[in-house]
Amino acid sequence: MKPQSNLANHQTLNRSLQRDRSSLTRSGARQFGFRIAAIMLGLLPFGIAELTLRSLDLPKPRSVSDPFLDCSQLAPLFESDSNGVHRIPPERMRMFAPAEFNIKKPQTTKRVFSLGGSTTQGEPYGPPTAFTAWLGISLELIDPGTKWEMINCGGLSYASYRVLPILREVLEYAPDLVVVYCGQNEFLEARELAGWRQTPPIVILFASQLYQLRFVQMLASIVRPTSATRSENRTTRLQREVDALLDTQGGLEKYHRDSLDKSAVVASFRWNLQQMVEACKKRNVPLILVVPTVNLRDCPPFKIEADPHLSDQARQKIESLWRSAQSEIQKPEPAIESMKSILAIDPQHAGAHYFLGQHAIADQDWESARQHLIVAKDYDVCPLRAISEIQQVVRDIAIEHRVSVLDADQLFRSKSPNGLVGRTWLIDHVHPNIEGHQLLGEALVELFLKSSLVKSRNENWAEARPEHYRTHLSKLGEAYFIRGQQRLQGLMLWTQGRAKKMGISNESENTLETSDTIAK
Repeated sequence: MKPQSNLANHQTLNRSLQRDRSSLTRSGARQFGFRIAAIMLGLLPFGIAELTLRSLDLPKPRSVSDPFLDCSQLAPLFESDSNGVHRIPPERMRMFAPAEFNIKKPQTTKRVFSLGGSTTQGEPYGPPTAFTAWLGISLELIDPGTKWEMINCGGLSYASYRVLPILREVLEYAPDLVVVYCGQNEFLEARELAGWRQTPPIVILFASQLYQLRFVQMLASIVRPTSATRSENRTTRLQREVDALLDTQGGLEKYHRDSLDKSAVVASFRWNLQQMVEACKKRNVPLILVVPTVNLRDCPPFKIEADPHLSDQARQKIESLWRSAQSEIQKPEPAIESMKSILAIDPQHAGAHYFLGQHAIADQDWESARQHLIVAKDYDVCPLRAISEIQQVVRDIAIEHRVSVLDADQLFRSKSPNGLVGRTWLIDHVHPNIEGHQLLGEALVELFLKSSLVKSRNENWAEARPEHYRTHLSKLGEAYFIRGQQRLQGLMLWTQGRAKKMGISNESENTLETSDTIAK
């Protein structure tokens, strides 16, 4: 009987332990529930405040961009008039071209906004020959029953952190699609980048999401930091319009190799692009990102400097080799050896890479030419062309967020002799010529059709397009193209640091001495 008694006692003990465990579980669950309820009760006033502020539309949302930029000086791009029209006001015409549309969109109308920098605007000519215009012609032929409003919001010298507030603005105007082509202007303005360099990306992401709350925005507007605090917080206050370094006398001299914080600029660009994607997804507005293309073949670096961390002896050696190569320009072999010797000392010397790239073209060594010219572009001390990391970010963001992308760089490479983009399609360092803009517009149309953003209601639209192109160009008049050529000359001077701004003539003749030498 003793074993049975022990077994009974053991079973009784187990039942007692199970009851105790169940009691503890219920008690723990109640305590956990109480904690959750207490937290929710504590957050209730903040929730009520958030809902109240949203219902009152307070505070008035500021333009939110790069988290390390103070955008309080920025203003909406469009203004409305008494006739129910949104238009870009005259005071913005220094950077933008005229654009307008009705506040109330008719049912048979579709709106396509194109955002970005001067390429989007159509520089050096203008919106009538920009890719947006050619896209519009094709869409009208494909779907003639729809009125297509092509609204060009390209701003001269506008970088991604200035494009983002405009994108958020145009999302309020019932867009049917947004096209973003940017990435060439990320190094144009002086701004503090320590925040991007020192702050982990996850912290930046959390802070940006937190700032979406109206309650947080209200607190930020009440406790607005002083200029001294902004400096300590590593924040740059943006002027209302672009204040490019090259807009002032000696602008090229302000660029130095050791001051180019490329990793921070790329991080900022990535963040701004992600914000654009998220903003469009929240509004369920289709977005097309465009990978910017650049002139590799025919554009020398705008400024060249040796690595400032080298010893004085090493830099003097580079200068001696450079002079030797220039004096031996008619003797390719010694000049090539001098350039290779420079790269042995300074592997990122943009000038030596461009020189060797041009000689590789002469030898029809296309892969070597491409590699040298890419490095020459990426290590240009004045990066007026999108560096490879910027181009890759656009591709990566499109894949990560599953948005449509037009790889303009790949497109132009596929249409260029030996895959080197140059004057065949680009009128200068980054801007497509008119045929290049037509190519972009046609590629966008194909993307529209492939993504079912438009359905063809006219089987013969492609055959009719050339004639519509010719008619469109004939209506522009000769003066349009003359002004474009004049603007191109001014643009060339601007890239050389000899721009004219607000009536001030910048006649610095020595700022492009190095690039002129290489070009020869």
